[in-house]
Order: sequence, then structure tokens, then C-alpha cells
Amino acid sequence: MKIEKRFLNVPEVALYLGFSISAIRKWVRCGAIPFHKVNGGIRFDIELINQWLEKERANSHSYSNYN
Repeated sequence: MKIEKRFLNVPEVALYLGFSISAIRKWVRCGAIPFHKVNGGIRFDIELINQWLEKERANSHSYSNYN
């Protein structure tokens, strides 16, 4: 049985998306990326991140606006 990780932390989502940790933290601060606070830590639901990516692509939104 294979168990895939559903929730990622900041460094993991940065690696997954190919952006810096500081860019991810900035996106969190300005509410530009979906996240959850769990026990004081920031977690990203991989399913919500993938939906967010599809929405951003459909809108032809430039990620560079968040850097």
C-alpha cells in the first residue's frame, strides 16, 4: 500500500512549485496561495495547490507578480 503525503510544509511546497521559500511565505502573507494553519504551522493541501495552479494557468496569471 502506497501512502502519499497530502499536506506539505513551506519548504516542500516551495520545492514542488519551483519557487523560493521566501516567495511562498510572501504569498501566504498576502493570501495569494491556499494554506491552512495547523498547530501554529503553515500547511498546504496538495489537492488545493493543484487546483490553484490550474486556476492560475487558466487565468494566464504571471507568478512573477508575487515575487
